[in-house]
Amino acid sequence: MNSRERVIRAVESSGPDRIPNGCYWLPGAMSKYGRELEELFLLFPSDFHRFVASFSSFSYIGYKEGINKDVWGCVWKNVNPGVLGRIIEYPLADLYNLKEYKLPDPSDLVNFRELEKDIRTSGHDRYVLGDSENFFERLHWLRGYRDTLVDLMTQSEEFRKLTDLVFDFKMRYIKRWLELDIDGVYFLDDWGTMHGLMISPIKWREYFKPLYKEMFDVVHRAGRHVFFHSDGYILDIMPDFVEIGVDALNIQVKLMGVERLSEEFGGKLCILADIDRQDILPFGTVRDVEEHVKQIIGAFSSFDGGLVSWGEIAPDVPLPNAEAMLKTFRKHGEYPLTA
Repeated sequence: MNSRERVIRAVESSGPDRIPNGCYWLPGAMSKYGRELEELFLLFPSDFHRFVASFSSFSYIGYKEGINKDVWGCVWKNVNPGVLGRIIEYPLADLYNLKEYKLPDPSDLVNFRELEKDIRTSGHDRYVLGDSENFFERLHWLRGYRDTLVDLMTQSEEFRKLTDLVFDFKMRYIKRWLELDIDGVYFLDDWGTMHGLMISPIKWREYFKPLYKEMFDVVHRAGRHVFFHSDGYILDIMPDFVEIGVDALNIQVKLMGVERLSEEFGGKLCILADIDRQDILPFGTVRDVEEHVKQIIGAFSSFDGGLVSWGEIAPDVPLPNAEAMLKTFRKHGEYPLTA
């Protein structure tokens, strides 16, 4: 079974030989560890194509030191290169600027010809995820977070026009990705705080759920999987993600409760398990990491699949902890499970 088949079987709960490895590093971790980190992933290679959807070329702007403008016109400031910076200038802080605003072209974000060649020459023996670009986050990156929340309450005509424009871009962008030989599309929007959603579930279902469903339906009609990432406590809308067709969900499992998530959602979708990057990965011991990973394996992988390891190696993660995460998934992630 090659890597691509392994991921497909895990996502579809149709019997992979082991839990797929989707762990990855942030640019800052590679800057810190360099060759040591590369060698670690030679020992524990990813089952995904080397292109990581969330780090398409334009996205690196936010990781670059200094002040830089992205293709959307958002100005980023970064004092800690290798970790995502912050936006200091919003091109649509004044919605009256929308009349003159020009959306980027999908080809401004990704060199699709080079990527198509890359996938073809790789032999496509690993799972390839396409990038959908952010939606809610793009709205508040363009507009400003506080003003976006106010706009959602007031429902101004200008904000509806902005939402329609970004949605139209996303549909064109997704369809361009689907022209490539990819296996799934990765959606990214952080919806949670540490304690709940950023907006009410009612408002989310009214405003965003129908738009996500349209996007997911396009992906499914093309015969590809829908992956979705959200940080934070999003338990209230997880049933909605199941309903509208998310195949694999990347969430902070420790934050919402490993056992509770397993009981309520195990077997309903595949979990891309975010190994706790707020506490255990950066500050725990090797033993802490091992026990956490084994708990996740035991909770989510007993559905003939249904689990992908998805640990993020940031600059604050000690290399022994990163190795323990990868090694534990390998040691205890073969079917039949031994965790």
